[in-house]
Amino acid sequence: MEMAQKGADLDQETFCCSICLDLLKDPVTIPCGHSYCMKCIQGFWDEEEKIHSSIKSCLNCLASYCEKHLQPHLDVAALKK
Repeated sequence: MEMAQKGADLDQETFCCSICLDLLKDPVTIPCGHSYCMKCIQGFWDEEEKIHSSIKSCLNCLASYCEKHLQPHLDVAALKK
């Protein structure tokens, strides 16, 4: 039973957006490997841009990127299964 719970936790981490806490919609991944709904991360970055101009960051690990580093989930190996 414990193994099933770990699998459920992994699925939730893999397929849920940490911004809206819902299943990923139009999912994108940034180079650190964290995934978000395109609309959610764009909205977050739009708000951040008002403060930090062109710096974009991951909400999970705080790594910084530029917007061109968004990667569609079609290219993420762990999510192809």
